[in-house]
Amino acid sequence: MQTGNLALTHLTNKVEAIITYGYRNFYQLSIWLIGIVVLIVLFAALELGYRVGLSRRELWKGTDSSSGQYILTSMFALLGLILAFTYGAGVSRFDASKQSITVEANAIRVAFLRADMVAKPESTELKQALLDYARTRIVRQEVRITQEQFQEIIQKSLQEQSKLWFITEKIVKQSQPGSNVVPLLVDAVNQVISAHTTRVSAAVDRLPSAVLLMLLFIASATLSVAGFSAGISGRMNRLRMTTFALVLAGVLFIIYDFDQPRDGFIRISQNNISLIINEIEADLAQ
Repeated sequence: MQTGNLALTHLTNKVEAIITYGYRNFYQLSIWLIGIVVLIVLFAALELGYRVGLSRRELWKGTDSSSGQYILTSMFALLGLILAFTYGAGVSRFDASKQSITVEANAIRVAFLRADMVAKPESTELKQALLDYARTRIVRQEVRITQEQFQEIIQKSLQEQSKLWFITEKIVKQSQPGSNVVPLLVDAVNQVISAHTTRVSAAVDRLPSAVLLMLLFIASATLSVAGFSAGISGRMNRLRMTTFALVLAGVLFIIYDFDQPRDGFIRISQNNISLIINEIEADLAQ
């Protein structure tokens, strides 16, 4: 008996550890895995509710089922409201990430253009530093990026950023007192640095995993109640309910995908920064 209790305790601890790890590393899971899990949970909730309703059908004969319909309608309304808010929040974060790339590309281009106001060879050094920095701002999207790889990308950008600032400091020290060029150049480089911070903040700003898990819980609970009501009535249109479950799973998948600007299927174009890189390379090649 004691051995059985120890085994049960060990199993419970393992399950709790898996759940805790999955909760903390929710955004490190594969998007395909998330989609499959969502489908399984929703269909399981629907089928479970239907089976339970069938088993309790005799107990509900002759009773007023209007209260159950009110509850089901309220749950569908709540689900729609939560879906709308969560979808809107995901789109807003996606737009913020997209805008941050445009702002960063503009900042790099302004700094590049203002580098021409500095005498050579400092202007060439500054342009080369901007080119090296801009190359670190292109994030590969062909493969999934882990958290460690993301940190490495940030560290590499910061290293190139420090070189850019070192050259700017050298230009400032070598400039003539009262020069009007220096403030403009320093301001442009500051904008490049600020754009880096804005883009990183937008990249890591995601919906809390608790919100997405709550949304999945509400969706599965609603389908479970709908299945229960169908079981009480003794029939369920599986084509309609399956279609609804698939549509609901698709919406949940899109919400999660919008919150994955680096790793999902809906990805942000980095063409603006690529164009700046090509422009700087062409200028240095001349």
